[in-house]
Amino acid sequence: MKRTVEIEDTLGERVQGAIDEVRELLEEYIRENEPDEAPDLYNDLDYSGEVRDIIYISVPIYTGEIEDTWFLHANKLEKAYENAGIGTNPRENNGMVAIYCYIEQQVADWYRLEADDMYDEIMEEVEKEEEAEQDLYLQDMARLDKAIGG
Repeated sequence: MKRTVEIEDTLGERVQGAIDEVRELLEEYIRENEPDEAPDLYNDLDYSGEVRDIIYISVPIYTGEIEDTWFLHANKLEKAYENAGIGTNPRENNGMVAIYCYIEQQVADWYRLEADDMYDEIMEEVEKEEEAEQDLYLQDMARLDKAIGG
């Protein structure tokens, strides 16, 4: 007897969702702090644990989805777990730990490749916004000066 089973592959969507949220966090951090360089993912951006929280909520919690993810991506998940160096059982906590490790490593790889360019783009936008605000301020001051007869 043959059976056809359909498995939904959600790992890519979960990774992309985590990357998108970290991207938003990076932009917010840069705009609020205006650092001299792109912030470090772990020391700066994750100072309050937000990056870890993003990754944590990206891990599936339902057994069916976890098992589907393992069925489709076991080799990648085992390798991510081994690379993290946190133990010998990649199926720890029903395999959720290895999925966390995989998502975390994908986010870190994206960050390493994209954060500096994002930093440059955002800081350029911030500078333009500040110049525009300064121009508006000067225009307002000129109008005020003209209105009071100066």
